[in-house]
Amino acid sequence: MTRRQFAALAAIALRARAQSSSDRIGAARDLLYQALELLSASSTPDQVNRAVGFLKRSLDEYSGFGDAHYYRYLCLKRLNQNPAGQARALDSARLYDSDAWKEKRDPFALAVPKIYENLEQVGEKWALVVGISDFQPDKGADPLGAAAHDATSFAELLRNPDVGRFANDKVFLLTDDAATTPGIKAKLNHIATNAKHEDIVVVYIATHGSSRDEDIRQVSYLLTYDTDVTSRDQIFGSALPMVEVSEIIRTRCLAQRTVVIFDTCHSGESFGGGTLSNDNVNRLKEGAGRYILSSCEATQKAYENNKHGYFTGSLVKNLSANKGCIRMKDLFAKVQQEVSEQVRTHAHATQTPVMFTSDSASEIILGAARGGKNDQCVSG
Repeated sequence: MTRRQFAALAAIALRARAQSSSDRIGAARDLLYQALELLSASSTPDQVNRAVGFLKRSLDEYSGFGDAHYYRYLCLKRLNQNPAGQARALDSARLYDSDAWKEKRDPFALAVPKIYENLEQVGEKWALVVGISDFQPDKGADPLGAAAHDATSFAELLRNPDVGRFANDKVFLLTDDAATTPGIKAKLNHIATNAKHEDIVVVYIATHGSSRDEDIRQVSYLLTYDTDVTSRDQIFGSALPMVEVSEIIRTRCLAQRTVVIFDTCHSGESFGGGTLSNDNVNRLKEGAGRYILSSCEATQKAYENNKHGYFTGSLVKNLSANKGCIRMKDLFAKVQQEVSEQVRTHAHATQTPVMFTSDSASEIILGAARGGKNDQCVSG
């Protein structure tokens, strides 16, 4: 064997080892997310014990995973078990520089367990708008036709002083290569930690969804610009987990008027399962003050017409027609009827947008003026 051949084989071996290590980290992260999907303010002891099992398996894959150590500590504490194990897990979380520990995350605590007061005045208005049409070359997902354009149109509508009435610097628009997993999480955390009880928060995401189990079409991940789709473990390690989105909104966002909009399943694409499972929905709406909109039902696809998806196109059109001054439930009723009719007529298919709300939710008018009353679109 020549020196050049030996060097080539050595390089292949190093790449294979790096790939194997990356896959193990991806598998460890997915086991962590499976644990988090069991944890909430209403988790039973059995669910918490099952989460501990997932966390143990996660640490078997990757013993230096600080977040897995931290959530194991929280689970043992919740169960009031094994004080020595709690101490070891917390020490390991610190040792391995857990982000969850540094941010003091707690899946058992709700930011808004109930509506504390009748919020007549509207405070600040915040929005994170994400749309990804083009993904990273070679390793990324297949392109989407309308996602980035839809997101841009929606962000422009929110900033419009005659419609959305959001301040320009409070609308964070991330499209294509700006919409990375770390970038989205950072902006979502920024909004969640800065929004106050009287504020309005809107989160809009248009991209591929990828399910852990295609049979039940459960969206466990949202594919971002930098998601590596070359293997399932790579997806687990680089995509944005739905459970992280819901955890930030459930446990860190104090705004008692929060709207989350997903347009994550596009016809003809390679990733299915683009709508929300019941578990996804239940986590997002846990507590109070949450509205969750999805572009279609779990067994359906979301269709596009020229530059817009039918769902976002209708959302923008009806908000514009009403100058933003329309209650969320009335807006959704118009969008649901219009999208269903348009897709049936033009695509000869069925698409039915769906909306879910917390058991306790304040009425939301997206175009309500900052500083004015909740049901007015002019300043008070």
